[in-house]
Amino acid sequence: MEAPSGRRTTRRLRAGSFVLLAAACALLFAVPAHAEPGDGETSTAPVETPTTDVPTQEPTTTAPTEAPATTEAPPPPPPATTAAPPPPPAAHRFKMTVSTVSLGDAYWQGDGTGELVVAVKNTGENVGKDTVTGFYALPSGAQAAGAYGTGGCAVAPAALSFSCTLPEQGLGQVVVKVNVDQGAWKTIGIGQVTAAIGQYQRIAPIAFAFTTPPTPGIELNTSAPPLPAAAAAQDELLQLAVRLRNTGATRAAGAVEIVTPPGVDLVTFPSVCRSHKRVGPDRDRCELGDIAAGKEVSTAFGMTVSAAARAELPLTGAVHGYLVPPGQDMIETRYDFKITAPPLVGVEAPLPTSAPPSPVAQRTFETDFSLRKQSNDGGTMSSLPIVGGIVGLVAIVGALVVFSVRRRMRDDVEDDALSADEVEDVVLVPAQSGGPTGPSAALTRSPIPRSLTLPRLPSGPVAGSGFRDRERAGRDEDGD
Repeated sequence: MEAPSGRRTTRRLRAGSFVLLAAACALLFAVPAHAEPGDGETSTAPVETPTTDVPTQEPTTTAPTEAPATTEAPPPPPPATTAAPPPPPAAHRFKMTVSTVSLGDAYWQGDGTGELVVAVKNTGENVGKDTVTGFYALPSGAQAAGAYGTGGCAVAPAALSFSCTLPEQGLGQVVVKVNVDQGAWKTIGIGQVTAAIGQYQRIAPIAFAFTTPPTPGIELNTSAPPLPAAAAAQDELLQLAVRLRNTGATRAAGAVEIVTPPGVDLVTFPSVCRSHKRVGPDRDRCELGDIAAGKEVSTAFGMTVSAAARAELPLTGAVHGYLVPPGQDMIETRYDFKITAPPLVGVEAPLPTSAPPSPVAQRTFETDFSLRKQSNDGGTMSSLPIVGGIVGLVAIVGALVVFSVRRRMRDDVEDDALSADEVEDVVLVPAQSGGPTGPSAALTRSPIPRSLTLPRLPSGPVAGSGFRDRERAGRDEDGD
């Protein structure tokens, strides 16, 4: 047992000596820590040698792991602080069209009523609703007899004014009832409508048109060709043809007068005019001299249409014709002409000037009808009561006819039943003496054949028959 223990001791001594020898070598050949390396030498970190073989324990704490770097997005740049663009400026505009007051054939029979229609359209931009105010002036010989507005327009008849509150592109109308005097067709001029929104103003003429009066001995015709199409409004030349005819039996001195609308001027006269002169601001006269019976004079007048008038087309003018037979009164007639043209390029067509139905007239009719029905004042009656009476009379007659037919049918049925009873009736023969008595004896039929059965006679005595009423005979017997 001592040998192994000695071996172990020897091994330990050898290991210890080896360790000491290694330590001594390390101390001898190791470079001092503070020594600086020379030229061409590199310094190395000293290697630490363990002195014992005891295993080193790993540390229980782990090295902290670095979190991955998060790259944040840079904040967006602040928005550019630019001022909002200003709103577009408001443009206050409107369009106005005025109709011609047309007098039909009823004018020559004493009815001088006509209608004037003013159409207004809001053509402004960025204005929302806008109010157009205006007034109208009628010439001498014409009077306003009432007015009403539609589509946002209201009127003040006493002041001959109106106002239209319209949205953008909104259309309103003003309708004026006009009465024209019977003699005004000879001298009536041109009226005017004025409307405005602030400083923006429009003016339009009011023209009057008449049919040819039924005047014997004279005939007048005019014609104005339409203007050609144009891209923009400009001054243009127009030729007006006039034909005056003497339809009388004798010669007569003839003349014509041209009435031009606003913006139209008469610039040239035909050579057949012996003389001509300006009668008024819009009226020129041409003397034609004597015209033989049945003859006609044709003329052509040159007129200029201004750019402002071109934008207001159509326009209405008039020509008056005169004939003066020797020793007789002057004969006068009138014929109206109209200047037309296609609308300008990029310009809207004229506004519609057809008169809308009058709500005032409708209410007046209903109110008048209700008042007549309530008061029964004996005024002009409508056809409704007459039609109702006829229908009621026909119904009563039909009912009477039906009742009569039904009654006749019922009487026929009763007569048929009565005839059957009369045929079935029999004559009872009194029971013979010594025969059977009792109820059975009373029911014994007569031995007379059926064909000889007598018919039932009507109640009451029959002349020449010798029969008497049964009830009366019974009363007589009781009385006896």
